[in-house]
Amino acid sequence: MRKQLFTSFVLFSFLSLLIGGYTAASSAIILPGFHEPGTDLKGTPLSSQNVIDWELNNSALVFGHYANPEHNKKTQTIGYMYNQKLELNGGWLENNLRNKAERFGIDYEDFFLHFAEDTLLAEVDPSHGTDTILHQKPVITGYTVNPDHAGFWLYQDPPWDVDVFEHSHQGGGLYIYHTELFDRLTFTFSRPATEGYFTIEYPSAINEQGQITKWQLFEIKADETDNMTKSETVSWHMPTNWQRGTTHDGSGASYGGGQYFGSTLIRDGGRLYTVRVRWYGDETGGRPWLQNVKLKESFAVIDSAELPIAPVMTENGSVIKRWRQILGFDHTADINKDNYLSDEEYENRANKNASARFRWESRVIPFGRMWNERSSWALTHLAREEYLLTITDYYYDEWQEQGLKGAYNDDTAKLLGANQFTIYSGGMIHELGVVAGSDAADKRYKAQFSRFLKAISALDDNAVVGLNIGTANLYGRNGQSHLLEAGSLYLREHYIVPSTGFSGYTGIAKFWDNSALAHAGRSVIYQATVREGRVQYFGNTEQSWRQDQYAALAIYYLNYQPGYSYFNQWDKSYFYGSGNTTANNFWKSGVAKNIAYQPTELLAVDLGEPVGKIPSGYEPIPLMLSTHTPYPADYSIVGDSTMAKVTHADLPNGATHLLPTYTYFLHRSEHNIITGGPEEMVLAREFDKGRVVYRTDFFGKIPAFYNSPKLAIKLDVPMRPVDPYGNIGDYVNEIAIGGYEGLFLLY
Repeated sequence: MRKQLFTSFVLFSFLSLLIGGYTAASSAIILPGFHEPGTDLKGTPLSSQNVIDWELNNSALVFGHYANPEHNKKTQTIGYMYNQKLELNGGWLENNLRNKAERFGIDYEDFFLHFAEDTLLAEVDPSHGTDTILHQKPVITGYTVNPDHAGFWLYQDPPWDVDVFEHSHQGGGLYIYHTELFDRLTFTFSRPATEGYFTIEYPSAINEQGQITKWQLFEIKADETDNMTKSETVSWHMPTNWQRGTTHDGSGASYGGGQYFGSTLIRDGGRLYTVRVRWYGDETGGRPWLQNVKLKESFAVIDSAELPIAPVMTENGSVIKRWRQILGFDHTADINKDNYLSDEEYENRANKNASARFRWESRVIPFGRMWNERSSWALTHLAREEYLLTITDYYYDEWQEQGLKGAYNDDTAKLLGANQFTIYSGGMIHELGVVAGSDAADKRYKAQFSRFLKAISALDDNAVVGLNIGTANLYGRNGQSHLLEAGSLYLREHYIVPSTGFSGYTGIAKFWDNSALAHAGRSVIYQATVREGRVQYFGNTEQSWRQDQYAALAIYYLNYQPGYSYFNQWDKSYFYGSGNTTANNFWKSGVAKNIAYQPTELLAVDLGEPVGKIPSGYEPIPLMLSTHTPYPADYSIVGDSTMAKVTHADLPNGATHLLPTYTYFLHRSEHNIITGGPEEMVLAREFDKGRVVYRTDFFGKIPAFYNSPKLAIKLDVPMRPVDPYGNIGDYVNEIAIGGYEGLFLLY
């Protein structure tokens, strides 16, 4: 049961995922959504609801979730979460966390990491954050017709040419909303004012529902627009009673009964910091028309040409063309602890190399290494207990409301290392005492990240914490060993390709970390893709798809652990959903994707359970680990597939326990690439009702190997082969298997 937090409830049981109970046919759906009418593979018409029903009935687990909570409750559904970041241009998550923090007397700003000094860092992709405060854009800009009108959103990209004060004589005005406090606005006018004057107000009181009940005039510090007769900046002295509030009651009856600045956040009670600008003048004309309005430039852009340095490369070899400045915040100067330095506090600050006025301006932001133009990440303070308790309380409320069993973190690599931060100057983080992008920062934040995820699970015995992890062996030098105990469910995205090799950066000899996770009671989703398969090399045909699916499923069964393994088949893209296939991503258009991609007939073949032994006369495959360079140390042998414990100096405490697979060489070439690693081979694994076979080479992903002559292998007992359609053939004494082919044989 859930330990004591701010509230309590019992989450739905998810023990079956953790302790087993599923057959080898356990399959998973990844990120469903965008359902539409289509067909199945036989051409039978399906409605959107039919597709949802199929997904629910043909999967043991949904990684991602449905919009309808009732659908989530029908299966084991895992939601979505990010722990290591919150957005500056925030949404519902940030709004609700603030509300919880206020309710429990916690400073929301303490949930973030902050630079202690002015810092210059690389902006790798300048398109990231262009639609946010990182490019001076408020969350919402719009105007109203009267005091009860919820407002028209200026949704198009500026420049505008809008008469935002057209209805000023009726009480209408210009509204600017943002998630953080701000002390100035820069106005650009397509038609400057010729007479009149303006006022700027802020909410100084709200009711228990967070609705604004009182507005108050700012004390203007400087009006460089000269009453909006020219494009310039207006700044004000920061009030102490500016309230974060909402301008809508959510009923749809007030504020015009429909317009709400195009924002469900505002409509449904989300709270933001708001500024209202009103115009007073002759109704017949002379008022200003708005072209743009911007927030303060808190994060200055600096081109590489402006810096006296040689070209700087990122960790992946690209040249950095521009940089961003994040100002540090002097915490000791903030005497009244309001996260803002007044003029007096700012002038008397001890650290003159910390120039931020607002504490939020010093948040640690990985410029250009986020997702898209709407991303405005700031890294969170994962070691802060208040953050853990507050966000966990939020998650559990959401999971109960949505019918979820837990959630997964989608990108565990975006933390505080060199893959996210390239620092030119500064970079010291106040809360950690390390420089962003350094090895020390990477190591410390990874450890905090892992502890944070473990703590979420510890607060509720039934909560499922999922992680999207990489393809490299978690124990090796390329892996994420800090995540070994962080979750209870792991997604290996694009993990299996139809031409998966024996070893290399990854490979079947290095897949044993999944068996170690299973030994520890943790589950794994093996996601297969048609990349590097027949579909990619020989065309988007039914035969190519069938054979690629077969090979992928065979590889899965070579590593499958009952009760802890799930299979997902996808195309070659990272674009997920439940829409229909096209000629670009399947051999037949108009089929619901998950129905098209999942090898349902092959999954229905009853192989039974792994028998836990190798037939007499055959050799188990070695288990390999990437330890250190140069080659061939990337292929250190740590044990074999019959062992329940592997040993090596690079493993935690020198050894790791695992559930053995008893995968063996049914055939191996005489020539070895390295010791224990044949040039090519046929791998096999015994089940109580059959055998799984897969032919590959050492490195894998070699197109020419698909065209290798068929290899004839005599069987020790007659067996029935299964074709790619799931049809079971007659008994045979010999099989012929081609390169990168999978095969099921039944007794």
